[in-house]
Amino acid sequence: MTKSLSIIVLLTAILGLSACATGNTPEAKKANARKETQEALAEIYKEHPAARTAVNQSVGYVVCSGSNSYLFALSTGGGICVLTEGGQKSYYRFATGGVGAGIGWKQMAYVQAFIKRDALTRFKESGYEGQAQAEASAKYEDKGDQASANQSVDINGVKTYQVNLMGAAAQATVQGYKYWKTDFSEDFMQKSE
Repeated sequence: MTKSLSIIVLLTAILGLSACATGNTPEAKKANARKETQEALAEIYKEHPAARTAVNQSVGYVVCSGSNSYLFALSTGGGICVLTEGGQKSYYRFATGGVGAGIGWKQMAYVQAFIKRDALTRFKESGYEGQAQAEASAKYEDKGDQASANQSVDINGVKTYQVNLMGAAAQATVQGYKYWKTDFSEDFMQKSE
């Protein structure tokens, strides 16, 4: 990989992470993360009505909001997640990277409803997930409508529902996701609200 391409990939990942969970204190970041993911969940419920049933029947669910950038053979992105389990909330950041063909940028959100306890345990203990994506998406600015192959997947006791919130991308990628728990006390992003 060339040096300039490495810099572009790094900057894209940093911008994706900085777009979420703003605030100057851990409490402010948690409040903003809850607000952002609840707004995202409302969009997911509109696009995928079955998501509400899956969430209600789950042993826990995680809502994530962030962005992905696709530049030819590479994709990068990141954002924040709020995990709800037994009424308790915990906070995660995520980063994603992938290979394949693609171009564009999109802000997206997804919910993963853990139907089986061992699936939730896998998420909390390993923090890794891989998935193949083949999608063309666009958001029409003037109408707010979407033309998107928004995803709904049920694998290994995890039901996943994804929506494109804005942006446009055409990609066929293999993505890997890394999640890490945070309480935002030592979070590297500092932004005013």
